Amino acid sequence: MTEPPKKPLRQAMPTVAGWIDALRAAFGAEMIDAAIRAGIAGQHTFHAREGGHEVGTPIPYNQAKAVRLSDIGWAPMNHHKEPR
Repeated sequence: MTEPPKKPLRQAMPTVAGWIDALRAAFGAEMIDAAIRAGIAGQHTFHAREGGHEVGTPIPYNQAKAVRLSDIGWAPMNHHKEPR
């Protein structure tokens, strides 16, 4: 009989795992792991979804408070202009 993998979500969510690894490298494992643990515990600090798997706590969407990036100037700019 084979043992189940020790980190099944890492295998099931490889893109998320890679992103988390990059965040740990940039900001330190202690900070990122604390945010993940808090998200799993119900706080709005971490949420991820990949391949039908989901972990953490989603941030509730409130349309009344939503802002489009294009409204605050963060949208991609179209620098390509047609010749006159």
